Amino acid sequence: MAERNAVSSKLKLVLSYQDELGESHTKSVQMRNLVNGADAANIITAVNAFGTLYEDPITTVHEIVENEIVG
Repeated sequence: MAERNAVSSKLKLVLSYQDELGESHTKSVQMRNLVNGADAANIITAVNAFGTLYEDPITTVHEIVENEIVG
């Protein structure tokens, strides 16, 4: 029977900003080597805290998990 095991986890935070012409853009920041299987509520709490350190608002949070599949 094949199994899936999480081997790494990272977050991609997408920030929204306006340039000098007033046009909207996004940029992203990645946080790597996170605890696998972290509770979603804890992730949002941490992201909200990090959000206070950025001038631009965080608009989207993506969790990216790399899995190893063994058979």
